[in-house]
Amino acid sequence: MLAGLVSAQVPTKCLEIESILVDACISSTDCPGSQEGQNEMVRFRVGPQPIALSDLNVDWPNNSFNGLVQNSTSAAVTAALNASVTACGLLLEPPGGLIPAGASVLLITSTDMCTEANSFAGLTDTLYVIFQQAGNTAGHFANQNNGSLVTPVPTGGTSLRTLVITRTSTNCADTVTYDRQELLNVFGTYGGTSSENDGATVSFTWPGTPALTYTNGGCQAPVVSTLVSATSNTASICAGGTVSLSGSVSGSFASVQWSGGTGTFSAPTDTLTSYTAGPGDLGSVVISFCAVGSCGQSTCDTLQLSIDPNPAVSITASGPTELCPGQSLDLVANGGIGYLWSTNDTTAQITVSAPGTYSVSGSNACGQSSASITIDPGAAPQVSITGGTSLCTGSSLMLTASGADTYLWNTGDPNASILISTTGTYTVTGTNGCGQDTASITVVPVAPPVVQITGDLLICPGASTTLTASSGVSYLWNTGATTQSVTVSAPGVYFVSVSNGCASATAQADVENVSINAAFTASPVSGSAPLPVSFTNTSSPPNATWSWSFGDGGTSTSEDALNTYVASGTFVATLTMTVGGCTDEASLTIIVEPSEQQPVTIIVPNVFSPNGDGQNDQLRLITSGISNLDMDIFNRWGQRVASLSRADQRWDGRDLSGVEVVDGTYFYTLYARGDFSTTYERSGHITVLR
Repeated sequence: MLAGLVSAQVPTKCLEIESILVDACISSTDCPGSQEGQNEMVRFRVGPQPIALSDLNVDWPNNSFNGLVQNSTSAAVTAALNASVTACGLLLEPPGGLIPAGASVLLITSTDMCTEANSFAGLTDTLYVIFQQAGNTAGHFANQNNGSLVTPVPTGGTSLRTLVITRTSTNCADTVTYDRQELLNVFGTYGGTSSENDGATVSFTWPGTPALTYTNGGCQAPVVSTLVSATSNTASICAGGTVSLSGSVSGSFASVQWSGGTGTFSAPTDTLTSYTAGPGDLGSVVISFCAVGSCGQSTCDTLQLSIDPNPAVSITASGPTELCPGQSLDLVANGGIGYLWSTNDTTAQITVSAPGTYSVSGSNACGQSSASITIDPGAAPQVSITGGTSLCTGSSLMLTASGADTYLWNTGDPNASILISTTGTYTVTGTNGCGQDTASITVVPVAPPVVQITGDLLICPGASTTLTASSGVSYLWNTGATTQSVTVSAPGVYFVSVSNGCASATAQADVENVSINAAFTASPVSGSAPLPVSFTNTSSPPNATWSWSFGDGGTSTSEDALNTYVASGTFVATLTMTVGGCTDEASLTIIVEPSEQQPVTIIVPNVFSPNGDGQNDQLRLITSGISNLDMDIFNRWGQRVASLSRADQRWDGRDLSGVEVVDGTYFYTLYARGDFSTTYERSGHITVLR
């Protein structure tokens, strides 16, 4: 957040008072007959919501509030004031009497003001100007009470005056208070004649409790010229260091910006920031601080920083950082002025003859830095060979030795790597300053691959199987897969080509579906109870295992079956067959009618009392001859509160979430099906009484 950048902020509440021109100027030459009460001014800022003129009320420290007005008179006064502005500022009346959100506003105490009394020439901001209805000539604020004698300190004694501006529709208000004895004269002291105190102004900061600033700018409106200054807490820093910067701006401004150097600012658009020197900052660096006014003009100040280099210590060795017994090595420190080694030497160069870690600290005016280097003990080489042990016919192979400084192969080659085209054993001798070592590798010919595919080749309809090829280096299936295994779910012939890096071979697998189709007939498929039904199995293939479920609880494992249905109803008979781990099902509906037609009864009680007294606590339907039932219960707003899904289910007066419903009338819809597929619909109301 910008420290002091009030003009770029929007209050969080409805408005914030920023300044009061307590003692306005009156010129008897330019403004004959004009009174101070017609020329006082208050500056405030609107919050996040626009405010209508009719929604504002002002409680002056002195005088009554006449209300705000916007008419041809206020328009003429605004035009005259704009004509007197010589800077880039502008005065606007609120469009349609509505002050925009975030607007900076100047409240003038009368449309009968004298436009020449308090100058607007230096206005650089855009202000919305509003006027109190003419009629008050006496002052709205109390001027200084220190008397006519000019003194360096106040003498009038504490005398507080309070101004309140309220947005009446929301009862939101801002309140400020000043002390009359603290008002300054044109000399910056206290007391004096009336003309010597003209221009006394009080400024307030926000948000929170306002902080007061007493000033006297003479006979001008409460607008301030923009002044900029920049300071630092030190004039010299080391490279990469940080300096605290402070910028101050007086007057109206929209934003601020720090710039300069190759480093970074912690808050480049804040008045308080810190600057960290960049890699290109050495010597003198100029930093600028600029304030951009509301009209786009920039006012800047500069300061100069001196960037001193930091020590950057490093160590270089005169040879490899390994020491064999009897050898020595020179170490040289760089990047500092003075040095101190871990060996207690203070010279830039030291000679070491033992392995270990050596460190040095170097310093200059900006501090010190350290560096270290590890000298490893020299050891005889440990040679190894990489490149592979297999060679395809007609190809070549690169063998590479490592672990030493120089090499000699049994082929006579003195290089670390050799290219071979024949199989056999290859040996290399490696040498370094501490000794030598030998390594060997045997390269054998590679035969073409032999490929097989494993996996279950019989799959159930809708199932899958995994096919796996013999090991190789790369794979390509006719499905496009390049993995060693593939999962397939469709019957067919599957091919794979396997490569071992030298040659490739193919194999195939024929995947077949297990053929299975469950089917049966029943005779008869309907009749009166008791009803014997003969089930004839027509499935294929016939060599399977069987499982019958007749829908009434009866079962069988015979190929064909007989079941007698003793009760009426609709039953689903199911045959499940299993072949080679695969299953299939077939179903048939059997309708059994009662020996005598049963009457259908559906009675829904229209009242019940779920109060826990054991009497009529639940809604219970009375039914007969019903095979299925669905019932929904709704409140008077059409919201479903309960559902019943069978004839013997009861409602206890609770809604779908388990909460007791309130007393009142509820409505239901009911759908039922009789034992012989006849459907019934009912609707009505139910009263809940506790």
